[in-house]
Amino acid sequence: MDPAAPTDTSAPSFPSPSERHRVIDGLLERRQRGDLSALRELWDQIYAEVHRMARHRLRAEGTNRPIDTTVLVHELYLKAGDVAFENRAHLFGSLVRMMGQVIIDAGRRAQLERRVGTTAPGGGIQLDLVQLGFEEASVPDIAPAVISALDRLDGLAPRAASVAWLRFIGGLEIDEAANCLGISRRTVVNDWMFARAWLHRELSAQFPELLVTSRKDPS
Repeated sequence: MDPAAPTDTSAPSFPSPSERHRVIDGLLERRQRGDLSALRELWDQIYAEVHRMARHRLRAEGTNRPIDTTVLVHELYLKAGDVAFENRAHLFGSLVRMMGQVIIDAGRRAQLERRVGTTAPGGGIQLDLVQLGFEEASVPDIAPAVISALDRLDGLAPRAASVAWLRFIGGLEIDEAANCLGISRRTVVNDWMFARAWLHRELSAQFPELLVTSRKDPS
């Protein structure tokens, strides 16, 4: 596989979203059959969404960004070469998961290079808990618990989990998530409401201190 990730954000235009989805699905099928060239074509199609997610995720890290947006996207491209994605939900959900791990690893490397303290396993991702119905709160090492909860949600409601990954971790808007997954806006809204309520309940049980300043339960 060509190690250089595509950097052109202008993917070929299609007459409709459904046509673009058909092309992406076809590329995913080719990749599953072992066609390595399909990955580069697929990346051309999804580069704008991936770059947007990477930019949003790093913006949430504030001034302590351990990695550049372009480098993060390149790392994702390399990691994607080892995966035969089953469908669009698997594709984008996996990319967001990979994104979190790349940021965590980059943060650990930066700390080692500076010889300043240590990073707790699985930490290093700043999350906006307000989206889940909590007030602004600082809970050490909550990121691993959130990721674990999302993995459990995936076993219960895979589509809702994919929506949650894209919205909460990837930072995509409702319409952007709908376009990525090839589902309606209403479906994304309903899945996001379910996922938020589920995550709120799970995290409240693990971190009761979050409820002290919570505005309301989103369910």
